[in-house]
Amino acid sequence: MRRKNMKKISVIAIFIVFTCLFSIPSSASVNGTFLYTLSNFNGIIPYQWGRVVVDKAHDEIYVIYQSIVTVFNENGMEIYRFGEDMDLGQVIDLSVERDGDIFLLCYKNSLFSIIQCNYRGEPKSEFAFRNLPPDFPKFAPSRMIFHERGNVYFFSPYHMKAIITDRDGNFKEGYDLANLAGIEEKDKPDTEIIGFSVDKEGNLLFTIPVLFLAYKVTPDKQVFSFGKPGGAPGKFGIIAGILSDDRGNILITDKLKCVVGVYDKNFNFINAFGYRGLGDSNLIAPDDIAIDSKERIYVSQARKRGVSVFKLSYE
Repeated sequence: MRRKNMKKISVIAIFIVFTCLFSIPSSASVNGTFLYTLSNFNGIIPYQWGRVVVDKAHDEIYVIYQSIVTVFNENGMEIYRFGEDMDLGQVIDLSVERDGDIFLLCYKNSLFSIIQCNYRGEPKSEFAFRNLPPDFPKFAPSRMIFHERGNVYFFSPYHMKAIITDRDGNFKEGYDLANLAGIEEKDKPDTEIIGFSVDKEGNLLFTIPVLFLAYKVTPDKQVFSFGKPGGAPGKFGIIAGILSDDRGNILITDKLKCVVGVYDKNFNFINAFGYRGLGDSNLIAPDDIAIDSKERIYVSQARKRGVSVFKLSYE
């Protein structure tokens, strides 16, 4: 009898162990704790949906607003700015190389150019695209990302296309994002890609708010998408910025719900932070989003509330 009971207990124990193993969540809990808002010695800088870029090598933050570039240290204080004289034209985006040189994506007299500057924003050289294929005519980008693997990514919302070049602007690869997302030609005028980023693996991440969908396109052009409209946690209102942290989680800003939603690499909803309100930790119509090497999140927003900084924490 004792042997039978021991056998039964062993079976129950094994069952409990397997049950616990398979009931463990696939993703750790992720939360965002408010730290501060980007400022200068006069107080919070009241940006209205500024473009935010992070130099991960030096943990410096760049905000482009009305063609003026402001540089902040990792404590969120302004240390330098340039572009007030408009000699560079309209500054749309920027990226920073490891040596500290700044590359600006600018438009002047309806023509775009990529200007290499030193750390003070003083021009050193200029280049444009080379060897663009016929299916990328008059490619006019609004996003530029220098990737850690050596490629440079450019994205054009008007053409709904992205290209990869080398550091000198030589064409390497192109992506027709509208085609990959299954958008027909007749529907393009009513469809717009808003958020765009590239993760450390070279996957392209972008959002299409009118479809309530976020996309990931792998380097070999496999397409994955997720999202559903709704007010419940994890569902989409009006989505905008998108990025991936170093753990593969995907963060998406939602202008309508006023949150930053966090999803795991399998697109399962984990958590959200921010929420509508006028408190320091709240957000109003969050838009652009960036992340630094210490897992601090920079979120631009409306109502002249500037750029809020949150620290990700993982359980």
